[in-house]
Amino acid sequence: MGQIPQPTVRVGEGTTFVVGAGPSGLAAAWRLSRAGRRVVVLERRDRVGGQIQTHREDGFLMEQGSTVLATAYRDVFRLIYEADLAGELLPSGSVIGFVKDHVVHNLRSEALFRDGLGTRLVSNREKLALVRLAIDNLRLRRSMSYEDLSIAGAHDVETPADYCRRHRGLGGDVYEYLVDATVRGVLATRGDRISVLEFFFMINNVLGSRLHAFRDGWSTFPNRLARDLDVRLGAEVEEVVPTATGGVRVSWTDGDGGHVEEGAAAVVTARADEIPSLVPTLVADDAAFLRSVVYSYVIAANYALSAPPPNQPALIIQVPKSEAPGLVGVTLEHNKTANRVPPGRGLACLLSSTELAEELMEADDERINDALLPLAEQFLPGLTASVERAWVQRWHPVIVYSRPGYYRDVGAFLRRQDPSSPIQVAGSFTSSSNINTAVASGERAARRLLGAEATPRSV
Repeated sequence: MGQIPQPTVRVGEGTTFVVGAGPSGLAAAWRLSRAGRRVVVLERRDRVGGQIQTHREDGFLMEQGSTVLATAYRDVFRLIYEADLAGELLPSGSVIGFVKDHVVHNLRSEALFRDGLGTRLVSNREKLALVRLAIDNLRLRRSMSYEDLSIAGAHDVETPADYCRRHRGLGGDVYEYLVDATVRGVLATRGDRISVLEFFFMINNVLGSRLHAFRDGWSTFPNRLARDLDVRLGAEVEEVVPTATGGVRVSWTDGDGGHVEEGAAAVVTARADEIPSLVPTLVADDAAFLRSVVYSYVIAANYALSAPPPNQPALIIQVPKSEAPGLVGVTLEHNKTANRVPPGRGLACLLSSTELAEELMEADDERINDALLPLAEQFLPGLTASVERAWVQRWHPVIVYSRPGYYRDVGAFLRRQDPSSPIQVAGSFTSSSNINTAVASGERAARRLLGAEATPRSV
């Protein structure tokens, strides 16, 4: 029997390793590279982008992952301009629909409260109660940090459902058709499970701003960041540990076998609950917190349509539980920009609830289509008959479940991190879970490795 090949051991003095080529890892690698560091990015998938994935086929341009690009994504926009991508941006449709009694009521994303006062979604009496929600929103707005949401930790004590029950008039239709529908549409979960900070964050920094789109889809962004970097695809990282000399040792496998390299530092951007296995030297409290982070499931099914649903300008439609428990939202990509579909055609993406996704994650595409399309048919009549082709994407993990108290725990975790450590961790779990949070977290890790202590600045 021949000898088992042993991993190669090489010393890459000065190299900074970045684990993960999603938005967080690429942002860190971009910053470090621009500062003159030699950077190697290790990505286990066969592509960059993480939960950003654009697919073009037969004239249809679809997002199979993240879809919203809000002006409130300031860290993303800063990178867009630095990477000379501003010319790739297009203004996007920004009408948000809310379903009630199988009718879609449309509001503008940049004027949610103003349009909410005129909507027929809720009664005039309930609209008066919205003033209270608007006042609280203004009080919290300055605390909605992409880098550390524990700044608003004093309010991280209840769910949106608890908050609405405490304030007269915010229960009933306001909660069902506005608050909970928004939580479901953005996070694929329920308003009785997450921190109320998540809801206020969403209406300030996601839905409550103008929306944009990349001409050729979201993948334009990670592809450009990765273009000038040393990215190793298909590289499964096994361990990142500090060395006695103050650097790091990284072990991984790829198509060429096992590798062990030493370098100056590392940024680890895997999903939170996987990080303790990758970085076994974490202190017990940090490892316990990271293992406690829970993510949602989502099935995203894109449908090429022979024609767009008539008289429906919404880009995003939020679906309350009472209308369709298994469906949390619909995006009508043909309402985003004109180049998403061939002339006269439509493109709809149906997003499942976590509960339905858990049930159907292993099901075939036909069964998923049979489950999702009738739910959307209730408020988009004729949708099923217009479907020409389907593309089904199964996502897990997707977005962090931010239980009440979660952001106070995040703040404690961030304060325990040693800014001088050669190993920094980053990811979308450090604030409200979205692309901009991922970018801000990656940049913070890079600043720490470059010797500039990070302070929250994305507020």
